[in-house]
Amino acid sequence: MKFKLVYRKDTCQFCRQDTWCDVRTDYHHKDQPMCRACKAERFFSEILYPPLDLTLLPWQKKVIRDVYGTVQDDGLRQYRQAYISVAKKNGKSFLIGGLPIYHLVMEDERSPEAYGTAASKEQAGIVFKAAAMLAKGNTDIHSRFRILESSKKMVMRNGNGFYAVISADGNLQDGIQPSLLLRDELHRWKTAKAKTLLDVTTKGQLSRTEPLDLTITTAGAEYESPLWFQEYQRAKQVLRNPSLQKTSSLYAAIYEADAKRIATDPEYWKSREARVAANPSHEDLGGFLRDAALRGELDKAINQPVERSAYLRYNLNIPLKLEEDPIIDMMVWEAAPDSGVNLSTWPVFDDELLVKKWNLLEQSCFAGVDASWSTDLTSLVFLFPPFEKTELGPGCSQWTILPYFWVPQNKVAWLERVTNQPIGSWVQMGFINASPGNVIDQREVMNKIRWAQRMFNLVEVAYDRMNFRSEALNLTDDGFTCAEIPQTFLGLSAATKFILEKYQDHHFRHGNNPVYNWHTSCLQVQYDHKDNVQPSKPERLKSKMRIDGMQATITAAARAMVVPAFQPGKLEVW
Repeated sequence: MKFKLVYRKDTCQFCRQDTWCDVRTDYHHKDQPMCRACKAERFFSEILYPPLDLTLLPWQKKVIRDVYGTVQDDGLRQYRQAYISVAKKNGKSFLIGGLPIYHLVMEDERSPEAYGTAASKEQAGIVFKAAAMLAKGNTDIHSRFRILESSKKMVMRNGNGFYAVISADGNLQDGIQPSLLLRDELHRWKTAKAKTLLDVTTKGQLSRTEPLDLTITTAGAEYESPLWFQEYQRAKQVLRNPSLQKTSSLYAAIYEADAKRIATDPEYWKSREARVAANPSHEDLGGFLRDAALRGELDKAINQPVERSAYLRYNLNIPLKLEEDPIIDMMVWEAAPDSGVNLSTWPVFDDELLVKKWNLLEQSCFAGVDASWSTDLTSLVFLFPPFEKTELGPGCSQWTILPYFWVPQNKVAWLERVTNQPIGSWVQMGFINASPGNVIDQREVMNKIRWAQRMFNLVEVAYDRMNFRSEALNLTDDGFTCAEIPQTFLGLSAATKFILEKYQDHHFRHGNNPVYNWHTSCLQVQYDHKDNVQPSKPERLKSKMRIDGMQATITAAARAMVVPAFQPGKLEVW
């Protein structure tokens, strides 16, 4: 669709900036040049909002002015995409509810199509309801639309454009050509149909000269919604790079508390400072959101620890690993000192380089094996007792975790669908080893154990008898010391408690291996009537969660804690 530019360079009579201006007449100001930022802002503040007694807040004004007023040398908008993230209850519905009205009434594209998209019909309907209320509030605007409540559609009476709602749980249509695409609560986009909805709508924008794809969302859970996490990472990358902000077609605005401070300062998450950072509509910033209301949610989180993760996510806009409360606080886990290694940033896993960086050569270690045959990952973890002082402080050292993983090559695509994780990418990067065919070749695991014997002082191989007993017997014949660890409360309780206690003081060095962190975040436990504890295995054929790496670590720790020469008390590091 051909786009005819109706702007020219001039001095805006409202903000006094020399930029591209609309020189036509508008609702109130005849023949006065108005820049694209002022045009959009004043439409909201003078036309849409007053009838509903709404006020355009400073953060909303900034977003509108930035998105619409940042233009290129040819007068077209710089930003074709926008990612905006705020905590709950900050007034985002009426902000995005006004955008389709603005596009249909004030933008200059022939036959514009505006779409509100969401994971569910119910969620998509929230923004439509806000848009309908805004349109009905202004007599002139209302007269331009036919509002079809039952089908959630607003059609221009002159036939030039419409606004419609589509959702991932409804019927998806090919052939749409959105000039405006609104994606609400992206963190809820988790299904294959959600991915299809994303592909259909974004590809449809290719025919538009000046499209806008705007996402507005609250923080999500990384391992539950990879679509959201991918967009969140892109936006963070833009925000971290000032030069990229000047050239990128993606606009990013993320209002969130400081995740690093939450991991290191036990009082920060309770502070007013954290609440203000994540809530741009906070009263301290001139907004309507009272701090007393947020304090009420904080009190719930303090008094009921199971509510803490919900508070961090919904009220402080902090991304989580999983939606349910994890056993291990991943912000604390990921903040552990790593001797200058952050594997999550490595393009390729190089274990020999890692061994050198961590000075692991010839150090004593224990191997833990959690083996699978065809439906899951096999994990082999080398657990090194403390052997040197670290930055934790006087008298403190870290246990080092070096994990390896295997999957059947033919099950990679299936595992990606079941877990929503980038298994194939991790295979390409070397964080997971793919065995040819439909089953894991346990000989590869045994070869890695033999490699470890050459590289380190491998004290014992601890294993779960399921899927690895015959291999352990072969290793024993080769001179290895192998120990079968019962996967029971008696066999695992002490090691499980040991890890759950010591990680909180950063006594484990793991380098933030992305596969291992995923398994760690999934860890759930179960207790018996004697307060013994052990990992709770997820249902492999249905659950998205996997704990194999952590299960192997606990299996290794069950031996490392009791072998006399390596007891923590004798190392004098605690």
